[in-house]
Amino acid sequence: MSPAVGVYVNNRAAVFGGDRFGLGDLIDLARRAEKLGFDFVSVGDSVLAKPRWSPVVTLAAVAAATETVGLSTGILQPHLRHPVLLAQEWATLDTLSGGRTAMGVGLGTGPPELVDAELALVGLDRRRRARAFEESVEAIKALWAGDGVDFEGRIYRLDDVTIGLRPAQRPGPPVLMAAGVYVAPQRGYGPNDTFDESRAGTFTGRWDRVARLGDGWITGMATPAELRAGHQSIGAEAEQIGRELPAAFDVRVNLFLLVADDPAAARAEGAAFLESYHRRPMDDSSVDRWLVCGPAEACARRLIAYAEAGATSFQCVLASLDQRGQLERTAEELLPRLRESSGG
Repeated sequence: MSPAVGVYVNNRAAVFGGDRFGLGDLIDLARRAEKLGFDFVSVGDSVLAKPRWSPVVTLAAVAAATETVGLSTGILQPHLRHPVLLAQEWATLDTLSGGRTAMGVGLGTGPPELVDAELALVGLDRRRRARAFEESVEAIKALWAGDGVDFEGRIYRLDDVTIGLRPAQRPGPPVLMAAGVYVAPQRGYGPNDTFDESRAGTFTGRWDRVARLGDGWITGMATPAELRAGHQSIGAEAEQIGRELPAAFDVRVNLFLLVADDPAAARAEGAAFLESYHRRPMDDSSVDRWLVCGPAEACARRLIAYAEAGATSFQCVLASLDQRGQLERTAEELLPRLRESSGG
C-alpha cells in the first residue's frame, strides 16, 4: 500500500514569507495540493516561540476551500488552550470538514526563552508542560466520546462537563502523538529547546506516552532504523499496559523537502530555511537527518527507505519560500516515484 503523502501548508512561512507567501497563498496552496493528489495538508502551532497564523482557524478556512483532502496539525500544542474549549473547536472543525481531520499533537519547541514566555501565557512552565500536555489529550478524548465528563488531574479538573456536540468521526478524530527527539551534538543547535550532554548525538523518545494516548505517531529526524525501533518500542509499551493499538495506527514521518537539480544548492537553501523557520542555528547532523533534498530520484530513495521501515505517511514541509513551485515539482517528479515503488 502506498504511504499517504501530505504537504505542510506553512502557516509560519505565511508570516515570515512576506509578499512571496501570505495567508491567501496558503489557502490557494492547499486547494492546489488537493487537485495534485496529495492525501492531506497540515499546519503547525506556536504563539510566541515561532509565531504563525492560528492553526484551527486556518484549517477551517482550508476546509471551506477544499472537498476531500485530509486536514491535520503537525503539531498542535493542546496545553496552550483549555481542553474544553479545544475539544469544542476541533469537533466543530471536524464536522465542518465532513470528518477529514487528524489532530497531531506535541509538546512544542523553539528558542528556550520564547518557549518559557509562551508557556507562561497559560500559567505553565517546562517542568509542568508534559503533565499538562498528557492531561489535555486525555480530557479532549473523553469530551469527544461522551457526556458528563469527570476528570481529576494535577493541571485540569472537570466536573460533569458536556460540550453538547460531537465531532463527525466517532468516538473522535485520530490523535497522532509526536515523540522522538534528536539531541544535537552541542548546546544551542538544532530545533529543540533542551540539551542533555549525556544524550548528545542520539535519538530518543517517550514511547510510553504514544502507547497510552496515541492513535498514531509523528516523528522527525530519525533514521529508518530508528523509526523501526521506535515503532517496535511503542508496540511493546502498548502490549505491556494491555492496550491494543488501532488497526489504522499511522506512523507519520515529518521532514523538510526540497526537490532541486543541484544537491549542494538544495542543501544550502533548505538549511537556511530550517534556521529561519526555527529561529535557531542548525548543526550539520540535524540538517542531514531532517532535510530531504536534491533530485527527485534521490529524495524518493530516502522516503522509500522510511516506508520500508514502517512509515505509513509523510508530512512534507516545503523547504523553500517558493512554496508553489516546490509543490508543483514535488507532485510532478516525486509523487509518481513513490506511488510506483509501492505499486499504488
